[in-house]
Amino acid sequence: MERSRKKEVVEWGWDTSPILLPLAYEPKEENAIVAAFTIAEYCGSKVLVYHVRNDADTEVAREKALRLLDEHAKTFKVNYEVKESNKVVDADNVAFISKSIVEAAKEAGCQAIVMSAHRESFLRELLGRISDRVARKADTKVILVESAFKGARIIRQPRRIMVAVLENKFYRDALILAAIFTSSLSAPSCELIAVNVLKLPEATPIDAIERSKVFKAIEREFAHKVASAIASLGRLFTPRILPVRNVGRDVASFASDEGVELIIMGSDKPGRLRPVLTKDEYAIVKKAGCVALIVIPPKNS
Repeated sequence: MERSRKKEVVEWGWDTSPILLPLAYEPKEENAIVAAFTIAEYCGSKVLVYHVRNDADTEVAREKALRLLDEHAKTFKVNYEVKESNKVVDADNVAFISKSIVEAAKEAGCQAIVMSAHRESFLRELLGRISDRVARKADTKVILVESAFKGARIIRQPRRIMVAVLENKFYRDALILAAIFTSSLSAPSCELIAVNVLKLPEATPIDAIERSKVFKAIEREFAHKVASAIASLGRLFTPRILPVRNVGRDVASFASDEGVELIIMGSDKPGRLRPVLTKDEYAIVKKAGCVALIVIPPKNS
C-alpha cells in the first residue's frame, strides 16, 4: 500500500504588510531608501519611515531627507509615512535606538526592516552597529543595505544582479529579493546570476576539483534548486559554480569581471555572541565594487 506524501508548501513571495525604513536623516542612507521603495512597489506595501530623535539632529538634515523621500516616492509610486520617536536620546545610545526600531516594526506589523549598514568607526563596529543590533533582535526579516565605499549606489535598472550562495546554503528570500529588483524590467534587460561559492583548500588544484564526482553532484543539485526558483518566481537565473581560495577577493573579482551591479546574499539569524555576518560574508561586502543586500531571516524561522 503506497503512502500519500504531503508536499511542503513553500512561499516564493512576500505579502503586502508594511516595510519599516529606519533613518537617521543622513545622506549615506539613500541606498536604503531605494531598496525599501523598490520592495514596497513590488509588494504593494506602505513604507513606514521611522526616526529616533537624538541630540545630533538638525532641521536642515531632516528637511533634506524628507525631500529625498518625497522624490523617490514619486518615482516609485509608493505611499509612505514618517514617524518620529517622542523621546530625544543621546546619538550614541545604540541600545535604545535599536530597541526602538525593533519595537516600531513589531507594533506596525511590518514584514521587513530595510536599513543602511554602512561602515562605522572601529569602536562602533566593535561594540555593534545599530543595524547589527536590529538584525539580532528583530522578529521580522531584516535587509541590511551594505555600501562598502563612499559613492556606491543602487542602480534603478541594474544590468546584472548576483545572488551569492556560501557554504551551499540556499536562502529563498535572497532569490526573491533579486526577482523584486527586476520586477519592473523586461527579462532581457537584466541578467540574474545565482553563484554557488565553493571554498577550496590552498593546495587543491581547481581543475581537479571541477572534474571530480563531488563537484558534478554539487553542480546538479544547485542547478535543480535554481530551476525550482525559476519556476516559482518566473525569472531566469543562470546557475554558476565558483571555486575560490579567498572568498572576499575571488567573489569580488568575479563580480567585477561579470559586470555585476548589485550583490544579494542570505545569512543566518545571528546569535548574541557571534558577529552578524560571517567572516566570508563581511569579506565580500568589504571588497565588493557595488552595493550588497544581506537578508537576515526572522527570529525562530
